Amino acid sequence: MRCLWLAGVLALVGCPGPGTPEPDAPDAAPEDATPTDVAGDAPVDRPEPPPTDGLLHLRITDAVRAEPLPCKVTLQGVGGTRTPMLGMDEQRGQWLDRERRVLGVGPWLLLAEGRADVALPPGRYRLTATRGGEYEALALGEVELALRRGARVAGELRRTVETEGEVCAEFHVHSEPSFDSDVPLDQRVLSMAVEGVEVFASTDHDAAGDFGPALRTTGLQRHLHWVPGDEITAEGLGHFNVYPLPEGIDPATRLRPDFGSVADLVARARSVAPDAVLQLNHPLWRQHPIGYWALAGLDPMTGRSRMELVRAFDAVEVWNGHTLDEWADVSVGVEGVLDAWMSTLQHGRGATATGSSDTHRLSASPPGWPRTYVRVPDDDPSRVTDVMLTTALRAGDASLTSGPFLRALVGGERPGRLARAEGGRVTVEVDVQGVSWTPADRVEVLANRAVVASRELPRPRPGAGLERQRFSLPVTLRRDAWVIVRTRARDPVGPYAGVHQRPMASLALVNPVYVDVDGDGRWTPPGENGP
Repeated sequence: MRCLWLAGVLALVGCPGPGTPEPDAPDAAPEDATPTDVAGDAPVDRPEPPPTDGLLHLRITDAVRAEPLPCKVTLQGVGGTRTPMLGMDEQRGQWLDRERRVLGVGPWLLLAEGRADVALPPGRYRLTATRGGEYEALALGEVELALRRGARVAGELRRTVETEGEVCAEFHVHSEPSFDSDVPLDQRVLSMAVEGVEVFASTDHDAAGDFGPALRTTGLQRHLHWVPGDEITAEGLGHFNVYPLPEGIDPATRLRPDFGSVADLVARARSVAPDAVLQLNHPLWRQHPIGYWALAGLDPMTGRSRMELVRAFDAVEVWNGHTLDEWADVSVGVEGVLDAWMSTLQHGRGATATGSSDTHRLSASPPGWPRTYVRVPDDDPSRVTDVMLTTALRAGDASLTSGPFLRALVGGERPGRLARAEGGRVTVEVDVQGVSWTPADRVEVLANRAVVASRELPRPRPGAGLERQRFSLPVTLRRDAWVIVRTRARDPVGPYAGVHQRPMASLALVNPVYVDVDGDGRWTPPGENGP
């Protein structure tokens, strides 16, 4: 897919570009000339005079539908101008245009409807608009603001990554109801919409907030589907998400974190919310007693541990963006968690892999980085249901990414399903896309922990993303196997994913397909036998 950048009008009044006359400069034509006097029958395109209110006037629309859409504008000071740091603190933004629901957060403007009329400190700024990893970054150029000299900027964001049939989900976020977050609910939902998140579960610590009013006041109901949830905070055992919660359930009383064992915790959660997904969070977090696999002493190679690894978990968070803001010895990196997760697959205890931000703030670790894509019958967020989501997650029909968008079929089967190999041979069909700031250099196919096939991806043109690649890779297997597909990249995700203390690796991973090689009609876990 060819990535297109600016596909609309860019009006930078007060900031002339090359070949553009200063707004105050006299025209070459006589004062009494009409437009046709200058260029025959062609009308003259005269620059609009700059607004005198000193405001930045933004208008960002969808390139295809010509509709306003939620987006994020990154501000960068140039020519001696300092990059602004907006907001009250790292957990509370500042409403700069309440009528149009424009929030200032660090170096960003969060726009609920792609429009803003805001005051910034006088100076010169470079502007870039983004909307998550499905839209190419839109370079809006530079503007200069002064006391009585504003600027008008208009542009179109173009979606360059096709995700039909799947929704972008965030299953681990925190806000005001949590004891460790002060992010207001309306600011939290806006922070998700501008990153292209379409589904989110509210997972505050032992508390359930009501996001319905926040969705209505921000006007984001058609862009976001909310799933009520809770993060069970059982110190000494781990942290576990439960979503969706039945209506009227108070997790502080019904899901009290005073459990004697993980088995007790699972039993309580299943009795309170029998239709919910139970997700194991940040399983190898070390510093605090909140990572169940770390507490259990899980050996990433053998899958053995000191405590019973309860098989009742539906999902496990293998990529937690919040860990990038902690020291490396506090939490194992994503590759280490993936190794541990693969050891559970070897022994038939694998849960669906998810990726989420675990965001507690606004100015760092924004929601949706990483994110989970879920296969649903209807990918319109306003028509998505909780049942659609839980059905797909339990079935393993999901992928996760902090960068490119990846799909894969193994033997013609989707993730979570059983495929059959003919004579030990099976074909893996790959479909991968990406924008310019979420790199991908290689696709790998892993079977029972071993890389059994790979392909280098073409280097994109400068300033362009990964043009859509579709290809097939033949694989030969010796025994029943789980097969996953992932991407690798040398470079991290670009700056539009937010500010972190450590670089965010760019990777995507599709959950396993289980392959019956011996022809007995079922899948047998390989144990420690390898590929």
